[in-house]
Amino acid sequence: MPRLLSPVNSFDGAVEVIKAGADEIYCGVTIPGLKDFILYRSRACEIPTYEELGRVVRFAHKHNVRVLATMNIPFFTKTMEGHIRNHIRSCLNEGLDALIVGNMGVLSIIKEMQVDVPLFASTFFTSMNYETVKLLEKAGFSGVVLERHLTIDEISEIVQHAKIDIEVFIHNGGCSNINGTCYLLHILYPRLAKALRDLISVNPPCTLPFDLFDLDGERIGYGMTALDAFAFCSICQLPELIRTRVSGFKIVGRCLLGEYIAKVTKIYRELIDLLRDGSYEDFQKRVELIKAGRDPLIASDPLLRLTQKVLCEQKRCYYRPLFSLRTARVNIVKH
Repeated sequence: MPRLLSPVNSFDGAVEVIKAGADEIYCGVTIPGLKDFILYRSRACEIPTYEELGRVVRFAHKHNVRVLATMNIPFFTKTMEGHIRNHIRSCLNEGLDALIVGNMGVLSIIKEMQVDVPLFASTFFTSMNYETVKLLEKAGFSGVVLERHLTIDEISEIVQHAKIDIEVFIHNGGCSNINGTCYLLHILYPRLAKALRDLISVNPPCTLPFDLFDLDGERIGYGMTALDAFAFCSICQLPELIRTRVSGFKIVGRCLLGEYIAKVTKIYRELIDLLRDGSYEDFQKRVELIKAGRDPLIASDPLLRLTQKVLCEQKRCYYRPLFSLRTARVNIVKH
């Protein structure tokens, strides 16, 4: 069965998620000297210190849970190299089990340092076919996190040809663009950047509401998330995804509260275990309860209940083809 990977951004969150049944946890860690260099996320999405990372690792290892750290920093300039080297070494000194790498420049630094832990290629490498996976394997990666914009059949084909681990996202974190080629946070005019910094650190432009106008200036939509970067779910497709033989199921949400991620983790843990035990009928009954909003975990949490309602009503299922086009059409017609 695939490993269940959950995100954390604090020691307390890690404790909750591990108790909820995660096989592995992953996190970002604030880089001293580059702490104001924010890409896609705010500092609240990261474990703030190496000391706290060490506490997370020690607790996780006591519970036989592996810990991975993301190294998605874009390597732009020579002046960043020292910070990145120190960051990698400091994280590894705390006992990490693997690194998630999203940039070839950072990969080159890691290889020069002769790091002796498995490396996973981040979704920022936009892996969408087995030729890309083969290239990343040759570059030294032990596993690859696939891009979101694939179908289940395409995932299965990649796994059949791959000689390394293949992981897929299963919950939260939708993106209407190809993940590794998003420039929405880098094209703001300087005079707007200061005013929008706090807002964008929590809500990237792709999640903000827009009023839409046609070419004649007539308003056709009010407060719409036109770029469609809400969230997605894989509860109904778990049997199909398991049959692809992927190595890992990855929950998205490094910026979310540990309590929320723990509840999502617990739901997927219990569903995966039902399928592992061959209890397909019980799995289907649980799915129907979740979709109806009558599952105890869903019913007890307003955010989970609201999220589930939107996910199911809009059929926001990961790896369904042409989802964004269908939703955009529906939204415009409704408004």
